[in-house]
Amino acid sequence: MPHEHTQMAGEARRSHIIQISLFLFFIIVWILDSFVFRLTSYLWSIPVYIAIIIGFYDLIYLLSFLLPIIPGLFVIIAGIYLMSRSHIVFDVTEPTVVDYGLYARVRHPMYLGSILLYLGFWIITLSILTLIPLLTVIIGYNYLAIGEEHILEAKFGNEYLEYKKRVPKWIPR
Repeated sequence: MPHEHTQMAGEARRSHIIQISLFLFFIIVWILDSFVFRLTSYLWSIPVYIAIIIGFYDLIYLLSFLLPIIPGLFVIIAGIYLMSRSHIVFDVTEPTVVDYGLYARVRHPMYLGSILLYLGFWIITLSILTLIPLLTVIIGYNYLAIGEEHILEAKFGNEYLEYKKRVPKWIPR
């Protein structure tokens, strides 16, 4: 007998399949372009060519390698933080709109955290080809968020509509 999904939190149907598909698409393209074929992940090496010309090869090479890694790791850590802090256990007998914690700042902190993870990995290698799955991930999570908001609007009515007016969808206040 198939598993019955109750959608207690307003989760869209097949969201797990969509998220897994987005992950696989992104990770396959990212790994293949960044580490195997290196078709378009060459932006990090531009400072190396400049360093060769001016003669500071060792120092500039080290800095050019670290330059995208540091902000990339920062964005990844921010994504992990959002994802870890967005799990809220609520009383299923009396469901209500969760509007405290991260949910008082942004309506989809879990999805935003996931997007930040992908963005962080992209920043580390700056693979131009990986922009396609990155944009697909952003569009996919926005699609999931819209579907879940329709479910929550139907479930909570004006309470959720007021919440939507107060709290931004993606960019925290």
